[in-house]
Amino acid sequence: MNIYYPIIKWSLTLIFLCYLTGSASGVQQGEFRFNRNKGSVIIPIQVRNNLAVVPLFINDHGPFHFILDTGVNTTILTEPRIAHMTALNIEDEILIYGLGGEGIVEAALASNVKINMRGITGTDLNMVVIPEDILSFSESFGFPVYGIIGYDFLQHFPVEISYASETMRVYNNRDYRIYRRSRVLPFKLVHGKPYIESTIIGEHGDTLTTNLLLDLGASHPVYLNNDYINMSDHTIESFLGKGIGGNLMGRMGFVQKLKLGDLIIDRPIVSYPDREFLEFYGTEIEWEGIIGGGIIHRFNVILDYPSEKVIFRPASKYNDPFHTNLSGLEVVARGLRMRKFVIHYVRPGSIAYESGIRAGDQIITLNNKTHVQFTMEDVMSTLSEREGRRISMSLLRGDELIRVNFRLREDLY
Repeated sequence: MNIYYPIIKWSLTLIFLCYLTGSASGVQQGEFRFNRNKGSVIIPIQVRNNLAVVPLFINDHGPFHFILDTGVNTTILTEPRIAHMTALNIEDEILIYGLGGEGIVEAALASNVKINMRGITGTDLNMVVIPEDILSFSESFGFPVYGIIGYDFLQHFPVEISYASETMRVYNNRDYRIYRRSRVLPFKLVHGKPYIESTIIGEHGDTLTTNLLLDLGASHPVYLNNDYINMSDHTIESFLGKGIGGNLMGRMGFVQKLKLGDLIIDRPIVSYPDREFLEFYGTEIEWEGIIGGGIIHRFNVILDYPSEKVIFRPASKYNDPFHTNLSGLEVVARGLRMRKFVIHYVRPGSIAYESGIRAGDQIITLNNKTHVQFTMEDVMSTLSEREGRRISMSLLRGDELIRVNFRLREDLY
């Protein structure tokens, strides 16, 4: 007997996955425990694209970087080349369906997996193994990122994430401290995913109150169903990520406010995915939206799954204004040392598009530094630092070297 067991999530690459598996996949739960009788343990993380990346070991091999993600309930390995190295026990084959009714691929399900973090061990876990070259987080981060971990781990402990200090503190019990200015908000776990009551006030005063997925693995601030696009007065075409079926597109616009309890976030940007990307073979998914890392990283956050609550404490970036991609460029890092920087997408009408930059161009120099002198983090920081910053680039297009100059510009007002 087959079990329909869905994974539904949006991430940096905006995955929307469903898979059909054999009998073992929906039953095995696994467990994480502290290795010693300690009150808490602090684990270093890396923060990129508003996402937290955690080092972990698989079957005592590693470390490997995984995205911490509240939008998945089963750990996902996106780089299958390490499956043999880590001695994964593959038991089932899985059909994975991409967005837009396209992109069916055959993946695998590993069982009895062991995962270690600093001071914590998980045993008897499942892991979905996606085939080679289907999804690559590494090219978006500029360093090896091997997958996603979520509910398997988070269900066991309260977890505090400090984006500013790049640390994750895991508590062995609920004796964490709630600091002044913190807000304690309830959420509801549905299929292992936390949904929080949210109110959005549109630019014309329209109000939407609904339960949105609180998703650490989504890099944009807010995503809403395309049915709500009238909440924003003006929108621009936007690249929202890459999924199994190809590039995922939509539009972006401002709204007046986002309210989470009595927390108020002014003028956040909302992403509205195109309607066809919310369908599986012509059937539209019932989906309201997501609160993503563009909001969450502005706080110190404690996720307490056992108590179904989240504690938000405003951090230094809480009041920072929201911006779109100021250059209009989406860049990926490739090559053995991740020093080959290629333009993946250029937003139509953006300053980069007007300057003649096109998808496929390779960055050779950026503001007088050659590509071997900077990292993916340097590229993203330079291209998003502030409106008006002058950018000079030399680009390789086939055998032709092209030089461009422009100033970063906000296209959404």
